[in-house]
Amino acid sequence: MRIDAHIHYMPPSQRARLADFIKQEPYWGLLLSPDEAGKSVQGWASAERMIEDMDRAGLDRVVMQGEYPQRHETGVDRNSRVLALIRQWPERVMAFAAIQPKAGSAALDELQRCLDGGMCGVGELNPYAQGFSLDDADFLRLVEACIDNAIPLNLHVSEEVGHYYPGKSTTPLRHYYRLAERYPELKLILAHWGGGLIFYELMAKVRRTLKNVWYDTAASPLLYPTKKIFPVALACLDHRKILYGSDYPLLLYPRRQPEPDFQPFLAQIGELALDDAIYEDIMGRNMARLLGIDKEINIEEEKASVQRSRPIIEKEIQGFMAVRLVVEAWPETQAVFDRFGIPWRDCPVPAWEPITQAAAAQGLGIDKQKSLIKALNSAIQ
Repeated sequence: MRIDAHIHYMPPSQRARLADFIKQEPYWGLLLSPDEAGKSVQGWASAERMIEDMDRAGLDRVVMQGEYPQRHETGVDRNSRVLALIRQWPERVMAFAAIQPKAGSAALDELQRCLDGGMCGVGELNPYAQGFSLDDADFLRLVEACIDNAIPLNLHVSEEVGHYYPGKSTTPLRHYYRLAERYPELKLILAHWGGGLIFYELMAKVRRTLKNVWYDTAASPLLYPTKKIFPVALACLDHRKILYGSDYPLLLYPRRQPEPDFQPFLAQIGELALDDAIYEDIMGRNMARLLGIDKEINIEEEKASVQRSRPIIEKEIQGFMAVRLVVEAWPETQAVFDRFGIPWRDCPVPAWEPITQAAAAQGLGIDKQKSLIKALNSAIQ
């Protein structure tokens, strides 16, 4: 069974209303928007196009992950659209619920609605983008609901080092580790190779703590060379914890891939000549076990369009500049960042995060972002 454990539903209709969507969801809107040069790794595909691409690639099923909504209403709307796809293609489409934990009891009600409609998990959630910590009481109630319903939770994770790219989040890896330690019974999926947490599974204590943690490979070619990351991952952890995921319709090979397509990444994985049993597990059986859709198997048994931080320009502040570097160059901007509710201290703000992403993470739309830049430049005059 071939299962892509991590895709998103990004139809062309979403692109058509992108300007309005960005006002409602600044952070996810940032990920969907082209950069200053008009380039983007975001692809768009209707449900019908996705099914055709699945057929060409030999995929049996896909699992649609949510788009970590900042507003509860956005998640409800997304879930309703995806529930309709599950009803239309029940043997091909599975989905996790898009939930804003900060909605409190409404979030739990929405989860139940999604499960009643046939969804099979929660995620992809992003603590940084959605404004909660991994020890937030609202989030932990959602975690406990996942445990009670025996469903997996998928969390977005980013590597803590390296270049900046839109959507790179700042939650430290140790916080995910602590979550797994606190809730060993939680079925936890850490997206994008767990932001590199897989490497720490070489340590016996870490391996024991993370025994109920899985890692998906979403967006892998944009982060690591395929021929290197798979052998390294297999040397670090049990192959039954690896879930093939593509992040479709993301363009994983933007220099040579004009349209969404599952096949290029699948072809690279195929060229690795993995042991047959390992290959079959990674490509679908592991996810089938996790979701309980393969009863015969014992359940025991991600170069992006890079937007690098640029040097400080002496006379003017611009949105691509890193918050911390601006504060270091112009201490008088601290009060402005405070007024707009944007963190600037060393923790949790890394040196690579630009002002635009920091503002979007706080729910500030384009107009307020412009006001922020104007206020910052006024402060340094």
